[in-house]
Amino acid sequence: MNTRLISAYSILLSVALVTGCARQGETETAEADTDTVAQQPKQQPSSTRQDDKEPPKEPPPPQITPVTINLTLSPKAAEEIKQSGETIVVEVIYGGDPIASAQSQTNEFDLIELGRVKKELQGPETILLSEDVINKDQLEKTIGQPQIMINTTSGMKVSKENILGCEFYWDTLSKAGQAPVNIACKLLSES
Repeated sequence: MNTRLISAYSILLSVALVTGCARQGETETAEADTDTVAQQPKQQPSSTRQDDKEPPKEPPPPQITPVTINLTLSPKAAEEIKQSGETIVVEVIYGGDPIASAQSQTNEFDLIELGRVKKELQGPETILLSEDVINKDQLEKTIGQPQIMINTTSGMKVSKENILGCEFYWDTLSKAGQAPVNIACKLLSES
């Protein structure tokens, strides 16, 4: 029986030596696959071929629109403004992201300033801002859509410090012009 076992091992060993190990077969198969791919002509995908590329699209022109602001006060803020005689200041800044050659001409927000409006109100009000305030000559120094920032504070005529906490608004002018911009204010002491 030992002779049969030794014979079986000898046969298996001989077969392994003649045919090679399993990894050798895998390598040969992988090399054969590589040769097949290498022999095929190379083609560029159609999306990256030079002759199929479209020229870069021009960005859309700047959209300049009027903006409506609805300024509201909490009941406590409305009462304080009315009783004290304090005013409300709404400051609007129009700007645009600078092109490379205009980087040195930016304002405190790193934007090319297109215009600025300051309104002083006695209480809650709806304000319509015309697009006439925008300096259209400055648009050539910007890239992308013009932006609008709206900052609201108390007028600081009665009190030396701001007494209102109001939402700050910053978005593109085209989006701000789609619907009224709601700015809600309350007393800082209500926060």
